[in-house]
Amino acid sequence: MVVITGCDSGLGFSFAFHCHKNLNAHVIAGVHNIDSLGANELSKAGIHVHSLELTSSESVQAFVQYIRNDLKNKNLALRCFINNAGIMIFGEFEWQTEEQLRHQVEVNLLGTMRVTKEILPLLREYSSRLINVTSHCAYESLPGVAVYSSTKSALASWTNALRVELKKFGIKVVSFIPGSFVLQSNILCQQQKYFKMMEAAMTSEAKSLYSDYFTRYANYLCGLPCNANAVPQILENSNLYELLEGAMLDQYPQAIYKCEPWRYMIYNFFFKYTSTEIRDWLIEKFVQMPSWKNE
Repeated sequence: MVVITGCDSGLGFSFAFHCHKNLNAHVIAGVHNIDSLGANELSKAGIHVHSLELTSSESVQAFVQYIRNDLKNKNLALRCFINNAGIMIFGEFEWQTEEQLRHQVEVNLLGTMRVTKEILPLLREYSSRLINVTSHCAYESLPGVAVYSSTKSALASWTNALRVELKKFGIKVVSFIPGSFVLQSNILCQQQKYFKMMEAAMTSEAKSLYSDYFTRYANYLCGLPCNANAVPQILENSNLYELLEGAMLDQYPQAIYKCEPWRYMIYNFFFKYTSTEIRDWLIEKFVQMPSWKNE
């Protein structure tokens, strides 16, 4: 059995299909919305879908109990648990509301910890593999996603400690960095709503200061393609799935598996070995967001 969280679209959706079709695994896919188009597609393919709200202890407990029952009833072994679920809210730190800050921390970090703690007895019983999906942002925080970056950085740090703590139980712990698939998931579909919340919560001083910049920033992101009413698409990236299989199946797994397009490799090299001034200039070129002054 392979269990994956955050399977409504994007990475989790694609991983669930790959494990089901290419690895012939019994897959349980955790979804935020049991009635989503992604959940329906997974179910039609024969993948077992269960609702999971990481911010709710009751939901997490029900999810793990479902896994426990399935293992027992079908005489299966839990081979791998993949923490993939997460939320990303774009917008400069000063704009984001306290609710938005808290929600990202609650889902990405505390929620991941909550479900992992609940399932640990099963991971221990089956000497399972634990894969935590982190991000390039964990190692190079990016403007516009400062809060998301900080949650992923904390997640990477926690993963490093777990790798040592759980070694004594035969549980191998891996950090998986998938690259960027923002446009292939539904992660942007709530962004317009988030910007409206930010604007409503802004002080008059902040509104006056950011004015045109905030508008251009919001219009740019809200103009990127995202169709919440479209059936999710499976990611087409052979390297991504090769790395996933390595993270899941290598006898002696690496601490980190990283899917790094050439653009990321070049930028990350310069981020690491250039002066702070050049590094910050490169970061702005890398994220390609609207400039402070309208050029």
